[in-house]
Amino acid sequence: MTIRATAGRVRRMSSERFTDLERDVLAFAEAETATPPTVDDALAACLTDALGAEAFTELVAIVAVENLRSRVNSAMGLSTQGFSDRCEVPFGGALAQVGES
Repeated sequence: MTIRATAGRVRRMSSERFTDLERDVLAFAEAETATPPTVDDALAACLTDALGAEAFTELVAIVAVENLRSRVNSAMGLSTQGFSDRCEVPFGGALAQVGES
């Protein structure tokens, strides 16, 4: 993990803009997509209790699919198509403030 990514993670995990559940979901996604995966039983159990078994299963599947898609694109040398370079997407609410503070 780069210094920039680590700093971003520290900001996300300490930000009051995210609920405890949202921080747990972010931590889970990072752990599931690490190489090798670092998901621990305690975090999985916590999320299963908070979300329910069906929603937790959906979370695991969505994170896995996005991780697969990202890794395939990277392996194939595919990169962004410059959309954000040409068309800025306005963010409102909490998303607008994620990088702040």
